[in-house]
Amino acid sequence: MNERRTLLPYAYIAPALLLMSLLSLLPNLYSVYLAFTNFSLYHYSDFRFVGLRNFVTILTGDEIREFARVLSWTLVWAGGSVILSLGLGLFLAMGLNMPEIRFRNLYRTLFIVPWAIPAFISVLMWQGLLNSNEGAINVLLGLHIRWLDDPFWARISVLVVNVWLGFPFMMTVCLGALQSIPRELYESASVDGAPAPRQFFQITLPMLRSALLPVLISSFAFNFNQFTAIYLLTNGGPAVSGSTAGATDILITYSYKLAFGLFQYGMACAYAIIIFLIVAGLSAVNFRLTGAFEDA
Repeated sequence: MNERRTLLPYAYIAPALLLMSLLSLLPNLYSVYLAFTNFSLYHYSDFRFVGLRNFVTILTGDEIREFARVLSWTLVWAGGSVILSLGLGLFLAMGLNMPEIRFRNLYRTLFIVPWAIPAFISVLMWQGLLNSNEGAINVLLGLHIRWLDDPFWARISVLVVNVWLGFPFMMTVCLGALQSIPRELYESASVDGAPAPRQFFQITLPMLRSALLPVLISSFAFNFNQFTAIYLLTNGGPAVSGSTAGATDILITYSYKLAFGLFQYGMACAYAIIIFLIVAGLSAVNFRLTGAFEDA
């Protein structure tokens, strides 16, 4: 009887483990294997094991300049998205946290709308707004900016769109954290004559740090791997002369382009492993800060 009770939990989780193994674990293990082969369009049926050659090519060989350029933009993209989303979200949260503002619930609902709409719909909407010829932004403002065709403006465009997608989440997190700060702290500071900027830096930010730091790390990891905004808005473009990666390609979109555009499957899988190691490192830092896997 005791043995049956011991085995019962494993029987409950067995279907989920089986599905995860078939749909996730096995394909990922096969991708890891392909990363150590020369599997490509030219070696589709006769590919062979080549060891670390793909990784050496990426990190020290012919691919190093491409990898360094895409990685640097990926870091700027992820870091800029997090910082700008946090700045806008915190600014709006502080405004919505003021008790004297009327219709706060209505404003909160309106500001959450970009989060509620599916991301691919929002990105396609922005693609129409930023169209260089007939886009609403150029037409209404009388501008002639090639938002999606010029490398500089294309990077600005994808950052703006990603901030649009991300600020409601940051606003919600900041608003919840702000509401947990006792009002008495601000009242005491006001009695002592502390101005608003000093209250912000000495009360608000220190009280928000513990709540926001894990969120910022996980958000950076998410944006590091954010495929949707880049792919749907610019498809990694515009093209860069002498390069297979476009001006807005990040590591994940470039890996996709290598696999399904250039048919270099082994190289794409090697990129995927590098991306995994970077994101796993960020997740490990986040778990350590939050104690997510510590025993109660």
